[in-house]
Amino acid sequence: MEEFRSPIVDTLVLQLINQNVFSLEDFTPPNEAGGVYLGEQSRQRFLQGFEKRIMSAVQHPDSSRAVPYRQVIVLQLRRYKQCLETGTRYEPFRRVT
Repeated sequence: MEEFRSPIVDTLVLQLINQNVFSLEDFTPPNEAGGVYLGEQSRQRFLQGFEKRIMSAVQHPDSSRAVPYRQVIVLQLRRYKQCLETGTRYEPFRRVT
């Protein structure tokens, strides 16, 4: 899953920050352990952004057309399964811009 952190989650977080989607009021005060969390409504905004991001289409070498990131994850799982079954080299997903 690490290969999807940057193109999906990191990109989304930076986009939300740059668009000023969240303010300080969207976060809880630190708890006893120092943890800070998004409030319920803010979490819903984040999840809406995540759903939009994971459904955005990108090109994958195993597909003749652009597919959503959700499908890219399935394609990469198939590659990983083949690697385990046949011993072939695993090729991680790299987004081409």
